[in-house]
This record gives sequence, structure tokens and C-alpha cells, in this order.
Amino acid sequence: MDRLRTFGIVAHIDAGKTTLTERILFDTGAQSWVGSVDDGTAAMDFMPAERTRGISIASAASRVAWGEHILQVVDTPGHVDFVAEVERCLRVIDGVVVVVDAVRGVESQTRAVWQQTVAAGLPKLVFVNKLDRPGADYKAVFREVGEELDCTAVELVVPLLDESGHFSGLGDALTGSVQWFEGQPEAELVPKLQADLRAAHERLVEVAADHDDEVMAAVVAGDAVAPERLRAALRHAFLMGGLVPVLAGAALYNRGVDWLLDAVVAFFPGVVDLPARGIWSVRGAGDGASPFCGLVFKVQHFEQVWNYVRVVRGRVVAGTEVVRGQRQQGGPAVVPELWSMRADRHDVVASAGPGEIVVIPGDLGWRTGDTVCDPATPVVLSFAKFPAPVLAVTFEPERAEQVGSVYAAVRDLAIDDPTLRVAREYDRIVVRGMGELHLEIVADMARSRAGVAFRVSKPWVDRRETLMRPATGSAEAHAMIAGVEQVARCELAVEPRPGGEPATLIVEAVGPMATVAAVGLRARLLTGSRVGALHGVQVRLVAVGGDTHAEALVEQAAAKALEDAISRSGLVELEPWVSFEVLAPAASSAAVLADLGSRGGEVGNLAAGRMGARLTGRAPLARMLGYVTRLRSITKGLGQVVIRPAGFAPSK
Repeated sequence: MDRLRTFGIVAHIDAGKTTLTERILFDTGAQSWVGSVDDGTAAMDFMPAERTRGISIASAASRVAWGEHILQVVDTPGHVDFVAEVERCLRVIDGVVVVVDAVRGVESQTRAVWQQTVAAGLPKLVFVNKLDRPGADYKAVFREVGEELDCTAVELVVPLLDESGHFSGLGDALTGSVQWFEGQPEAELVPKLQADLRAAHERLVEVAADHDDEVMAAVVAGDAVAPERLRAALRHAFLMGGLVPVLAGAALYNRGVDWLLDAVVAFFPGVVDLPARGIWSVRGAGDGASPFCGLVFKVQHFEQVWNYVRVVRGRVVAGTEVVRGQRQQGGPAVVPELWSMRADRHDVVASAGPGEIVVIPGDLGWRTGDTVCDPATPVVLSFAKFPAPVLAVTFEPERAEQVGSVYAAVRDLAIDDPTLRVAREYDRIVVRGMGELHLEIVADMARSRAGVAFRVSKPWVDRRETLMRPATGSAEAHAMIAGVEQVARCELAVEPRPGGEPATLIVEAVGPMATVAAVGLRARLLTGSRVGALHGVQVRLVAVGGDTHAEALVEQAAAKALEDAISRSGLVELEPWVSFEVLAPAASSAAVLADLGSRGGEVGNLAAGRMGARLTGRAPLARMLGYVTRLRSITKGLGQVVIRPAGFAPSK
């Protein structure tokens, strides 16, 4: 367990994380070829939709060896529509390699993912990639890492430039070792390269002294600090969140990847080093002799159902019975096999212990976030909550008999993706997701799986409703039954609640009539009053009475009482908003700003940077649909935009 390292690779889209992962697979001997994202041959992007579009859609895991250590590498998507893939992987990894483009620097998704890693308490290494590209500026990017990500960044690997300013080598600031890619540096350049390395080493000693008394004593005494002692001091500070080592290279040409792997081994925690938080806070975590439990952090329908599990304690053995800690109905499941993964390939293993990631194949009824454990010792591990979808479309097959197969295909996709929602409404299927790209990919995958063509509607935004103030409501419902007038009465109270969660119902009334009223109210809360479900509201059913047991009258009285309370409280319609970051040539910034204003956008910041103008702000999602096409038109194809959910706000 002390030689196991489990880490994820995260970045803004196109920063090169999948290319980096491919080089890791090659360098560690896990595969004999180097896959390419552009050619559709990347091992970690094995889904057809990924290879067609050239982007990562789903996370992928591979187990490789580097020296005496075992590395479990998780490659994650960079597009904001697939935030759930990143979030669930962060719950089961022990460290993060953040890839930053040396040309574009720290981008919006880099900052967003960084905040996710901070919230998860994960230590981070930064790999500044693409130093071979024209326009690469390592020093500027290194400053951005420290300033924009609010961390103590230290150079662990220093890029070395030749006399023409081209990226030609790397220097290890810890040991002074140098990699020069072709030939030898010019003699007159050597003193400058040595000075750069010496300055980076002195900075490492200075930072280590801030966290280690022995290193501080050596510095005060004027003594040299041995590299191994310095590395140990830096690792302790790293695991405590006190510093972020920065490495450099060019993954496309396999430069700097070997030193990155050395840093992963040297700095990232093993299972024995993990703090007692998250899934590792359960009693016996990391102990191979404790009763088994593991977290199902991903379920994927690919050829068959793959259940990705990280073992937290004990050992799981093929052929044993396990149960779900959350939902024990359905009885235990027998573990058919255990797979050690290399992207879409696998090796069958007999057992797995603490810290290991394995796939248990088969449709066992498990879902993302389930805890699976020994039947005699059920336990529930904490897991992430995923954001609700904000955009919807309908899938409409040409023939009614095709609806079932399309619905089944999308339902399987929704099992794989916690941010996807699907509902069947007669001859059409309503699908809700995180963005336009998300829903486009879902449609492509559903067509492929079902083998059925269908129309996809234009997307629309999911709206919500909430209330303005506390209020009470009451109502009666009357009916003549067998010549006798029957009456049902209902009283309830509503109150706004912070957080925007779906409306909750508290039943204070008692009796069978209260149960009938509660069923009707719960259905009403889901459909809302005008445009969508009620959120951020607590409803208390205070009293239900009358001289009838007719269910229809009770439900009618409850519905009228709720409408009475809503009218007294005041109903507010909410719509989803998004935050945006637009990069555009300086010459186009005025036109971009005007267009955002016409869409109701609120621009919070306009700044000039190395890549042109950067505009950040927020806008209603409905007004930003199709914006990518418009931006390309305004900027002659040179503009870029990142849009991510930013909660709900009153409709304008």
C-alpha cells in the first residue's frame, strides 16, 4: 500500500491531458504504441463518440508500473458539460496533476477544476505543457499559477532555453540534474543555465525551511541540505497543502514526462499517508484485515456493465457476496470477476485490497455513489452531490413502437451519468442535461445503441419557481355524494428556504386523509404552479379534516390550500444563469461586448491578456444558446468561450 499512487489528470479542454496520459502509458510499458487524440487512437478515449469528436467525454482509469511503484491513473474530461465525471473521480483519487497550456496559461476551466480539488483537500502537482509551441511563456505561466490559483508555487523542474530562445532542455531544481534534448548547450550559455537552476534550488530550500525546523537550522548555519532531506521536507509541506510543485515539458514529444512520474512517486501519498477524511474517514480505512467496503464511483454500459470500485478497507475476492450499504433490498450480489483496467482493456485479478481500483463486471443493480460491503458489516461512505440539469430536449422516433428501445438506451446512459435525466411522455422522450454539447453527445450515443433514428427538438431551459415570504393557506372542497354534501378541509403553511433544493413536505397532520393529501401535494410540488417545480420551499401540512373519505375531495382541498398559500406568499419564476469567459482578439472586443449586452449579459471584468481580450460575467442561459456560432462569426473564428452553470435567478 505504501507503493501505490492514485492520481487524476485534470485541465482545461485542449491543454493536453489525454496526450500526457498516452505518454505515461507508453513510458511505463502499459502499451507499445503512442495514441493520438487527433487520429482517434488514444487508448484512454476509447468510446466511439470520443474518437469521433476528439475530446474526452468519460473518465478512464489505467493501472501501470513505474519502477517499484504501482500508479493508478485517471484521465478526466476537460469540457464543463462533463463536470460530474471530474467530481466523482476527485472523490476516489489521492492527488491531482493539473495540466496548464504554456501558451494560453491558466484558463477558466483550470480555475474551476482547481477549486474542486481544493474543496476535496487534494494535493496538486502542476505540469506546464506545450513548451514546444510558438508563444509559450513559462515564466508568465508560472506567475499565473501562483497568483490566479492562490497557491505557493515552486519550480521543481526548470525549462532550459537555447541561445535562440527555443525549449531545449530541462533542469531538476532538487538535484541539479539536466536533460538536454539534442547535443550540448553552447558554452557561453552554460553559466546562465546554471544560475537559473541554482536560483530555483535556493527557492526550494527557502520554502522547505518555512515548513521544517531542521532545514531552517541548516540554512541558518550555512550548511547544504541533501536532496533527499530537502525532498522529504517538501513532501511533508506538499501533503499538508503548503506548496504546489511545478514541472515543465512537452507531452507531445515525451519531454518531461519521466520526471513528472518521478515526482508523482516521490510526492503523492500512498494509502498509509492518507488523512481521515472523505471515504477514508470510515473506521478501518486502509486496513486490509478489516471487513470489506468499497465505493462504486462510476457505472458504465460499455459492451457490458462495468462497475468501477475503489476498495477502502478489507479485501474483495471473486466469488464472494457483497451488499449495498445504502439499499440492501434485492439481497447480496456475488462478485463474478475482478478486473484491473488499462483503459478499455483489462486483466483478471483474484482479489483487491485497500486503495486499489477495480472493475466488477455485470449488471448488479449498482449506481454511482453506492457503497458495497461485507454483508455482516454494512456501512455507507460519503460521496458527491451532482448539480441538477438545466437544459432539456425531446427525442421523437418516427414510429411509436421505436420509443421503447430509444428510452431504454437513454435510461442506460442516465445510469452512467448522474447529471442526465430522462422521462417518457407518451411517444416522446424528455432528456435533461448540462449543456448543448452534453445533449448532442447523448443523442448520438442513443442512436448508436438503439439503432433507431429520431428527431431532436431545439433545446429549452428548465425553469423553477420559489416563494417570496412565509404564508399559510386553507381550503375546502365540496361534493354531493348519494344526495349528501361531503366536505374536505386542508390547512398548510409554506416557507422559503435557502439553498435552492427541491421543495420538501413535512406532514404534521395524522390519519389516512393526511396520507392522501400528502401524496397529492408531493406530485404538485414536482410540477409547480406555472413553469416548473418548486424549489427552496418547505411545506407543512398542518391539518386535514372533513366528513368524507373520498380521495378526490381530499386531494382537491390540498391543492386549493397550496394555491392559496402560494398566492399569499408570492410566486417567483427562476431561470438558470451561466457564468461565461470569452477570449477574443482585441480588435473584436467591442463587438463581443455589445453582443453580450444584447443577450442580457452582465460583464463583470474586461481585461487584456497574452491571448487578447478576456471578458467574464454572467447571463441567462436561454439567451446564450447558440452563442458559440455567433462568437465565431464576430471574431472570424478566433474567439473562444467557456460557459458553466451559475445557479438560478429571477427571470427578467
